[in-house]
Amino acid sequence: MRWCGLFGQRRVSSCLWRALYGVLLGLCPSVLMAADDTLTYAVTDESWAPYWIVQDGRVEGVLQDVMLALRERVPVRLEASHPLPPLRAQKLFREGRLQIECCVSRAWRSAPRQTEVSLWSIPVLEAQEMLLFAPGRAFPFSRLEDLQGRSIATVRGYGYVGSEYFQRRDVADTMALIYNVAQGRSDAGIVDRLEWSYLRRHRAQFDMPQWQVEEGPLINQSELRIRLHRDQAQWLGALNRAIASLHKDGSMARILARYLSPQDLEEQAHMAAKGEIR
Repeated sequence: MRWCGLFGQRRVSSCLWRALYGVLLGLCPSVLMAADDTLTYAVTDESWAPYWIVQDGRVEGVLQDVMLALRERVPVRLEASHPLPPLRAQKLFREGRLQIECCVSRAWRSAPRQTEVSLWSIPVLEAQEMLLFAPGRAFPFSRLEDLQGRSIATVRGYGYVGSEYFQRRDVADTMALIYNVAQGRSDAGIVDRLEWSYLRRHRAQFDMPQWQVEEGPLINQSELRIRLHRDQAQWLGALNRAIASLHKDGSMARILARYLSPQDLEEQAHMAAKGEIR
């Protein structure tokens, strides 16, 4: 459509054009993104405390704070999506309608339709998976093969390294997983170490006998990175520099201190000193 057909042959004032342009941007978010260099990062409607804490439409947590800190350090606007179901968020990323996912492991997005659109930043954090046991029911573990034939409580829809060795007992969420283990319905459960620490400090039910569990060994470590859509490759270098600066100037440690215990922070610093987080 030719724009002059809307207004005849009269000259349109510059302010009218600006008003029309604003309306068009409101109708076409993709135009707004291109004009303002905005990257939208995925937020799901499922909490993963303390990484993502989503309550009543509010988004908080370690990774939200990371994204807010990065927003001050990159030459592009970073905006959160509204909370979305996880599979919906992944679909929108594949389509390029979301441009960033913070922060996930490469192993969690290994399907061909995911890898073909993904670029990866340097590591932001490291997630550690550990075993939980019912009191007095721990078994020896030194390698994933030791889970052979065991019934292991897991969260429905999550991927687990070593799952080829054990029988999954899927439950709805981490709280259900912990209760399942405490009641002896599984031989053990797999939880994120920092998630378990956070929940233990913030949920009163863990003082009750029916919720008692024992901590087991770490069984896996995953580097969490920013996933950037391949169409936005020009921003990868800036994101990497910003992530490195968060670690170098202590900002990452300060973010973690808002959510984690001193013991967890000490362990995180120990891993960084060993070069496991770069």
